[in-house]
Parts: sequence; C-alpha cells; structure tokens
Amino acid sequence: MDQLEKEKRFLTAQLQDMKNQSLNLFQRRDEMDELEGFQQQELSKVKHMLLKKEESLGKMEQELEARTRELSHTREELMTSSQMSSDLSQKLEELQRHCSALEEQRDHVTASKTGAENKVSALEQKEQGLQAFIQQLSMDLQKATAETQEKEKLITHLQEKVSSLEKKLEQDLSGEEHVQELLKEKTVAEQNLEATRQQLMAARSSQAKATDILETRVKELELSLQASEEKLKHSGDVMAAQEAQIQELRELEQENAALKESKNECERSLQHHQLELKKLKEEWSQREIVSVAMAQALDEVRKQREEFQQQAANLTAVLDEKEQTLQEKTEVILQKEQEIFQLKKGHDSALSQMHQLQSELEALQSLRAEESEAAARDDVLKLPSPEQGLTLSVPEPHVTSRAAQDPMYQLPAAERIPNGAVGVVDLGQLQKEKQELEQQLLEKNKTIKQMQQRMLELKKTLQKELKIRPDNELFEVRDKPGPEMPNMAPSVTNNADLTDAREINFEYLKHVVLKFMSCRESEAFHLIKAVSVLLNFSEEEENMLKETLEYKMSWFGSKPAPKGSIRPSISNPRIPWS
Repeated sequence: MDQLEKEKRFLTAQLQDMKNQSLNLFQRRDEMDELEGFQQQELSKVKHMLLKKEESLGKMEQELEARTRELSHTREELMTSSQMSSDLSQKLEELQRHCSALEEQRDHVTASKTGAENKVSALEQKEQGLQAFIQQLSMDLQKATAETQEKEKLITHLQEKVSSLEKKLEQDLSGEEHVQELLKEKTVAEQNLEATRQQLMAARSSQAKATDILETRVKELELSLQASEEKLKHSGDVMAAQEAQIQELRELEQENAALKESKNECERSLQHHQLELKKLKEEWSQREIVSVAMAQALDEVRKQREEFQQQAANLTAVLDEKEQTLQEKTEVILQKEQEIFQLKKGHDSALSQMHQLQSELEALQSLRAEESEAAARDDVLKLPSPEQGLTLSVPEPHVTSRAAQDPMYQLPAAERIPNGAVGVVDLGQLQKEKQELEQQLLEKNKTIKQMQQRMLELKKTLQKELKIRPDNELFEVRDKPGPEMPNMAPSVTNNADLTDAREINFEYLKHVVLKFMSCRESEAFHLIKAVSVLLNFSEEEENMLKETLEYKMSWFGSKPAPKGSIRPSISNPRIPWS
C-alpha cells in the first residue's frame, strides 16, 4: 500500500507537471495561433490593401492615359483653334477694312441718294410746273381753237357774204363805186382772212412746237426719273448687301469672341490638366514608395510567418511528444485504475466476509449464551457435560468453508478434532479478530476513498487536458460499489478496462475532430498530426489534408486533387450528419 501510495504520489506529481506543461504548451500554442491569426489577418489586410492599391493604381494609370490623351487632344484643338483664331483675326481685319470702305460707300450712296431724292423732288416740282404749263397751253389751245372756229365761222360767213355779193355783183353791175367798195371790202376781208390764217397757222405751229418741247421734256424727265429710280434701287441693293455684310461681320465678331473664350477655357483646362498631371505624378511616386515599403513589409511578414511556422512546427512536434507521453501516462493511470479496481474488489469481498463473520459472531454469541445456560444448569445439577465441545459443531462447517475460500481471513481459534467436530472458540479472541478485521476494513476504506478521490482528480485533470465537458456516466460503473463486482472474472475486468480506454480514446478523438472542424484554418493546421494519428491516416492523406488547408488559407493557390482513400468522400456528394 505504501509503495502504491508512493507510486500514486509520483504519478500525481508527474501528471501535475504534465498538466502544467500541457497548459503552458496549450497556452503558448493558443498564443501562437492567435498571433498567427493576427498575422494572417494583417497579411490578408496588407494583401487586400495591396490589391486595392494596385487596382487604384491601374485606375489612376488609365485615368492618366485618358488625361494625357485628352491633353493632347485639347492641345491639338487649341492649335487648330489658335490657327482658326489667327485666320479669323486676319479675316476680321480685312472685313473691318472692307466694312470701313463699305461705310464710306454707304455714306457716299446715302449722300447720292439724298441728292437723287432732292433731284427727284425738284424734277417732280418741274413736272408739276410743266403739267401746269401744259394745262395752260391746252387752255390757250382750246381758246385758240375756239377763236379759229369763230374766225372760220366768220370766214364762212364772209365767204357767204362774198359769194352773195358776187352774186349780187353779177346780178347788179351798175355802180362802179359800189363795186369798188365791195372790192375794197373784199380785199380787206381777204387780208383779214389771210392774217387770221397766218395767225392760226402760227398758233398751230407754236402750239405744235410747244407740245413737242413739252413731250420731249416729259420724256427726258421720265428717263431721268427712271434712271434715278434705278440708281435708288441699285443703292438699296448695295445697302442691303452692305447690311448683310455688316451682319455677317457681327456674327464673325461673335464667333471670334466665342473662339477666344474657348481658347481661354482650353488654356485654363490645359493648366488644370497639367496641375493634375503633376499631382498624379507626385501621387504615383508616393504610391511607388508606399508599394515598395509594403512589399518590404510583406517580405518581412512572410519571413516572420515562416519563422512562426517553423516555431509552430517545432511546438507541434513537442506537443506530439507531450501527447504521446500523456497517452503513456494515461495508460499507466488506467493500469492504476485497474489495480484500484482489484483493491475495490478485495474490499467488497472483505466487506462480505465481515458481514459473514458478524453473522458467525452473533451465532457464536448465541451459542455462548446457550452454553452459559447449559453450564448453569450443569452447576445446578452438578453434572459434567461431555457434549459441551459439540455445541459449536453446527456453524463450524460454514466458518471452515469461509476460511477455505479466503485463507487471508481464516479464524486461528478454530481447532479441528480428530472426529471432525469443532472445538470451543474463545469469544475474546473472536472479538479481537473482529476488531482487527474492522480496523483493516477501515484502513482499506480510507485507502479506497483516497484512491477514489485521486482518481476523480485525475479524471478532472484529464478532462481539463482534453477540454471536454465532464461526463459522470463514463465513470459511473467504477464509482459506485456494486455487489456483483466480486463475482466478476478477471477476463471481464480486462474487457471493462479496455472499454474504458476505448471510451477515453473515443472522447479524445471526438474532441480533436470537433476542434479541428470548428476552429480556424491556422489552428486546424496544428491538429492535422493528431487527427492523422487518431484516424490512422497515411502520409499521402495527411499531405493532402495539409494541402487542402493551405489552399483554404492562401489566396492564389490551386485546389489539390483528392488522393488515396479520401477520394470517394471528396468527389462524391456530401452525406448529411445524423
């Protein structure tokens, strides 16, 4: 028992050391995983920022190329607009000179127009005077015609008189005086007639001359009026053409002003583009510096990551060694549990023997009471009792059977008699043996309780190491003392221990698989070795699992092809868990 206690203390100390080492190792591994997770996050952030910077850099390059193309296009437009502006300025100067000449012509035409209008007004006045003169002449002509008609009437009257006088003269040729007077009158009348005829002819000729002169003047005035109207019309056409040219000149001036404004805008946009190009160049240089710094930082982070991966691999190897030693210690603990189970079995058998001894003691006490009563009766009768030693013959076979079953707890006071009967058992010796057995039973109970307490502590420690919830049903069979335990054979005990070991391995496997499936990729990477050992993975399957995790952790890797026995479970569709 002392050696067992020492071994238990030694194993407990070793288990405590292993627990502390495992806790430190797990804590360091968690810190390493957390640090690696932070590094992965920082690395992913740096990669993301680098990709964003590259995208923005590409966009800025495209924008810079677009701006340069736009700048060259604006420069070409500026050159063409400047050329057009110079051409238009020359054309404008020519048009201004032409406009000044046209204005002079316009002034001259307006002056000639006013002169022509004055001439037209004067000619109209002359025409009015001539029309009045023509009317006067027509009135005079009418008067002259009326006079001529009167004179013709007078001449006809005189001719009638002359003819009548001639007739009279032909009829009456007596007086010469009268003939002479008539001849005189005739001559006078002829003279008057001739004078009237001459006046009439002169009036007619003067009237014809005046009408001819007036007609020629009217024709001349009409021709001059027509010529002045044509000149006026031509001057109006010239004025309309000049006004159209002036309007075109104004439009050209507006176009020139718009072109000057567009030229100024192009110059301003050119300056703005040049400033933006300068800023973009500065930003490009700064981003190149930042990208170089980020590349250096990324290289440093990669180096640190490789170092941490190497440290993690070393720690994983140390952890594997610790887990192997922990498994060995667990096997030792299982062996100790088996020994404790054997001790518990002995304790149960001792309890049953103690109960049987108590029943035998009660039977012996009853026999002693009967013996004392028989002795009293013998004292009364004063008769010896030859059959006194036969009083205990009845329970002796039972005691001897118990002693034969367990020689460790035989009663030394029982003596055999050659005839097969049992001698008288000393009651004091039985009580002493009973006390010794009770003392041994108490010590064994204390030892078993201590061992059970230590076993519970070991279970709790193991559960903490495995990071699973405590399952009391796993150790329920070993915690409660069952009455059927002493009847179990050693082969059954070995099967129970094997079942317990399998349950512990199954719990550990379940813990590792659940942690492997629920943790991050960086944490799951360290559990590949444990999963491979527990599930008996081959080296190819373990490498395939590592490649799959590296593919999930990386950004630019390719998905590995399934290999080995993992091929059906990966290539086939997933089966939902029940």
